[in-house]
Amino acid sequence: MPIQILWGNDLNAQNTFIQKLIDKEVSKEWKEINVTNLNGDDDEQLNKAFDEVLTPPFGDGYRIVTLKNNPIFTAKNEDLRTKFEKIHNNIPQNTYFILQNTKKPDSRLKSTKFLQKLINNNLAKEKSFSLPEIWDYDGQKRFLEDAANEMNIKIDKNAAEFIIDSVGNDSFKLINELSKAKIYLSAAANDSNSQLFLKSIDAKKIFSDHQSNIFKIIDLLLKKNINESLIEINFSLQKGEPALKLNAGLISQIRIHTIVKLAANSGNDNVEKMCNLAGISNPKRIFFIRKKVKNISQEYLINLMSYLLDIESLLKKGNNPINVFTENLINLS
Repeated sequence: MPIQILWGNDLNAQNTFIQKLIDKEVSKEWKEINVTNLNGDDDEQLNKAFDEVLTPPFGDGYRIVTLKNNPIFTAKNEDLRTKFEKIHNNIPQNTYFILQNTKKPDSRLKSTKFLQKLINNNLAKEKSFSLPEIWDYDGQKRFLEDAANEMNIKIDKNAAEFIIDSVGNDSFKLINELSKAKIYLSAAANDSNSQLFLKSIDAKKIFSDHQSNIFKIIDLLLKKNINESLIEINFSLQKGEPALKLNAGLISQIRIHTIVKLAANSGNDNVEKMCNLAGISNPKRIFFIRKKVKNISQEYLINLMSYLLDIESLLKKGNNPINVFTENLINLS
């Protein structure tokens, strides 16, 4: 299918998909001539893409023209739309026009409506590569399990939690670490074709690079696990995370959780209103936040917010970050 639309924030997966297509369809002898990578942020390269894609491949195999940051289906531009509609029928059958973007095609645009007609007539193909949000644990777990299943690896619950804490939603790192796990487990099983089972004890040997993130700290604070949260804060600061930036992130997230809790307690369960009050664009996130704050008192959240604001003031005065976080948050224990 000559026209391929790839979108989503998992650029590693997009690039892997493109590389596999190149390896499969492009002649190795003519690869340097028949593979063109261009950037849609540059008007000159954008115009060049329209010219390149109309040129048949040299020698055997296919030509592949990739346009990253493709603006055709994400921004209103009648000139681009007209050009695309004029050339799409003249793209050679042995040429791929790959249009990349992190954003999903805007369904309101005429260009996207035209694209949908092409997809319906099997003249184009759309594929999404989206990573789960870092706050969406269930989504991250499904993403991990899908990636592991493709490698014939089954993961137990405790191992999944450890891997998510270690890798987060970095798909490049996840695939690399799962590949290591497969080699390790296959060697232990003496049979690379059998179902491999990754337990937490093995995951701790393989996924050794500890990763701390603000959402993990938030979860620990919400569970009133202050000591563990301070360990994670300390780890982030040692890795070079600016103290004020870290605290600003904590304030922002706790503010959202507090607003959702107060709204729920007041009997206001309207998701749209909660989104407006908390400044959340994705309504699905409200479900996760309500679940997290269900058994937490609003007094605790208000006190936590107050301490974080005190921490901000003390940090701006130049106080030692480790001491400031410890001396204030320990009061929540």
